[in-house]
Amino acid sequence: MTLVLNQVSKSFGGLAALSNVSFTVNEGEIMGIIGPNGAGKTTLFNLITGIFPPTEGEITYQGQNLLGLRPYKVTALGLARTFQNIRLFGHMNPLDNVMVGAHCRTKAGVWQGLWRTPSQRREENKTREKALKLLELVGVENDPDSPAGSLPYGQQRRLEIARALATEPSLILLDEPAAGMNESETEDLRLLIKKIQTMGKTVILIEHDMNLVMNVCDRLVVINFGQKIAEGTPAEIQKNPLVIEAYLGREEA
Repeated sequence: MTLVLNQVSKSFGGLAALSNVSFTVNEGEIMGIIGPNGAGKTTLFNLITGIFPPTEGEITYQGQNLLGLRPYKVTALGLARTFQNIRLFGHMNPLDNVMVGAHCRTKAGVWQGLWRTPSQRREENKTREKALKLLELVGVENDPDSPAGSLPYGQQRRLEIARALATEPSLILLDEPAAGMNESETEDLRLLIKKIQTMGKTVILIEHDMNLVMNVCDRLVVINFGQKIAEGTPAEIQKNPLVIEAYLGREEA
C-alpha cells in the first residue's frame, strides 16, 4: 500500500468538510475520487499534500506519517499534484514552467548558481532535457517558447501535469484534469494518464467526467457530504444504490 488514510476528518470553524474517511491506494494503480460538487474531494487532496492539517485521523505515505509536513516536504517524499484551477506561471514559457517543477530535485546551491560552475551548468542542461521530454510526453512540445498563458486551455491542463511530473513523483494527484476539455482532448488525457501509469506512477484522480473515470480508473472511492459512501471497481460503483442516490437523488415514495 502506497497511501493510507485512516479515519481522516477536517472541520472549518465547526463545519465538517470530511468525516472519518478511510481508504488505501495501492502502488501503481489509478484511484478515482468522485462525488457531487462540494462533497469534500479537493479538501481531501489538500490534506494529503499538506496544505491543511486534518482535524483528526492519520495519513501515511509508504509508511511515513504525513501529518505536520509542509507541502514542499510532501513533494520531496514523492507526491505531486495539479489544481482544480490552473496555477501555471502564465508569463513564463512552457519549458520554464516545467523546469520550475524540477527545481526540488536539483542539487546546485546558491553559489554554484551565481558563479555558473561547470557542475551547475551540467545540471541545468539535464533539467532542460528532462523538461523537453516531459513537454513531448504531454503533447505541448510544439510551442515551448510562447507564454504558457497563451496556450489553448487543454494544453495548459496537460502542461500542469508535466510540471507535476518534473518533481519526479511516485504518486501524482490530478484535480479535475478534464475540466473544460472537449471529447477529443479528454480522450488524449485518458491515454496520457494510462501512459503515466505505465511509467510506474500511482495516480489519484478527482474528476466529474464519468466516462473518463469509468474507462481509466482501477478503483473508485465515492465521497458525499464529506463521508465515504462507497469503494470498489468502476463496475461495482455503477451499480451501487448509494452512489446512484447521491448523483440522481432519492425517488419519493
